[in-house]
Amino acid sequence: MIQRREITADILDSFVRKSHFVHYMKTSSWAKFKEETEGLKHVFLGFYDNEELIGTAMVLLGSFFGHRYCYVPKGPCLDYNNPALLEEVMKSLIEFAGDTGVQFLRIDPDVIRVSRDILGNQIDGINNESITESLKEIGFHHKGYGYAYDGSWTNRYTLITDLSPSMEEVIKTFSKPRRTSLNRHKVSGVFTRLGSEEDLPSLMKFEAMLGEIDGFPPHPLSFFRSLLSCFGDHARLYVTEISLEAMITGIQAELDSRKYRKDPEAREAKEKDLAHAQELLNKYGDKLAIACGLFLYEGDMSWDLYTYNHKEFNFIKPVDNLHVFAMNDMKSLGVLRYDLCGFSGVTSKEDSEYGLYSYKRSFGPEFIEQIGEFDYVYKEKAYRRFKKVKSLEVRARHKYWRLRYRKNQNS
Repeated sequence: MIQRREITADILDSFVRKSHFVHYMKTSSWAKFKEETEGLKHVFLGFYDNEELIGTAMVLLGSFFGHRYCYVPKGPCLDYNNPALLEEVMKSLIEFAGDTGVQFLRIDPDVIRVSRDILGNQIDGINNESITESLKEIGFHHKGYGYAYDGSWTNRYTLITDLSPSMEEVIKTFSKPRRTSLNRHKVSGVFTRLGSEEDLPSLMKFEAMLGEIDGFPPHPLSFFRSLLSCFGDHARLYVTEISLEAMITGIQAELDSRKYRKDPEAREAKEKDLAHAQELLNKYGDKLAIACGLFLYEGDMSWDLYTYNHKEFNFIKPVDNLHVFAMNDMKSLGVLRYDLCGFSGVTSKEDSEYGLYSYKRSFGPEFIEQIGEFDYVYKEKAYRRFKKVKSLEVRARHKYWRLRYRKNQNS
């Protein structure tokens, strides 16, 4: 008989970091962050077989316009391939949430649905659809295996690069454009370093640039400060910079060599690059940040949460440099799985989000599809009202920011 107990943050984090199902959203750091940024309360639960801890749950207690809920991000941390354990833990969790008086309990386990190749085709290997059926039999409503951006609280799809080989072998899995840009960075004066809280304004600046294009609101400084503070040593900020004087020197050296003596078109293109670099130097000075990335890591996993670049330096491909530096750094911290964090799940060029998939795919990752979102409903009418109000709120927020950016562009 499984016993449920409240546990300390140290016990929770120690178990999660050693688990095959490790995830930053299952830790006390994430609970603290959600409390600071959204005011959510939390409870840490341990599930024991006699005195052996065999599962944990980081439970968030929230309310949205009077609709109270329990949420366990990425689901409880346990062995999902043990049906008896899964059933006991879930029933215990359902009992706990019910006793708090919430309208529903939500989980979205980081459990792979089926194995897929990089194009999304199902291949032999993992098949965990039986876990979905088990959760439904227990009483959970499954949102389904739909499109990634369907209003779920976390994304079902991601791309993960294996860092267990040497970096030389990892880079060999990159696409040719990625390897080419990395070679160009040696000439262009591009380099990446570890950043600090002082570099957050650059991250915010680049996020705002993308937000204006895609129509989403940028995060305030307090948001990023809280992430760095709550995760401490498990948060890494990377900053990619360029020396425009070094770039000019490098291009000029190529032009002075005999490299383009038989290719006047290539030489002309390189001369245009030199002129462009000189314009940028006159505008910005020698050194400036052109990309930033805020990452988290726990156990042998890392996550690229927020990575953006200066839009005027897209042609440099600075994020390529940032990723290689981050991969090297994460390897030194014991990370073996490098999560590029989310895409639509659709791999056809007709998809509006294809560009994001195409770029992340170029780092030689594995296609990951998870089983998705599940709700255990205690109060059906209130639950339906919650979903309707939430949907209206999301649409209104998106419309507001689209109109606001449009107004700014027209002013």
